Amino acid sequence: MFGSLGALELIIIALVIVLIFGVGKISGLGRELGTSIKEFRRAVKDEDAEAQKQPQQPTYQQVTQAPPPPPPVAVQPPASNQQQAGDSTNRNTPNLF
Repeated sequence: MFGSLGALELIIIALVIVLIFGVGKISGLGRELGTSIKEFRRAVKDEDAEAQKQPQQPTYQQVTQAPPPPPPVAVQPPASNQQQAGDSTNRNTPNLF
């Protein structure tokens, strides 16, 4: 359960804790822990009941409309190359040398 700790070691640890804090302090801590858990459960239950009473408001995504489609892209006709493909004076291509 706790690795290499046996039952005898756990009993000794529990006795040391009782000797340090005392029985009254330990029972008080247990009582406070129980009441805090009870209050937490009650708060969660109250929030759930309150959420069910209120009408559900539409979320942002439900209220907004879809964005309009983007405008069409203007298509340019291809540039006409009047020069021959083998001509080296083509000004549209960069000179690499």
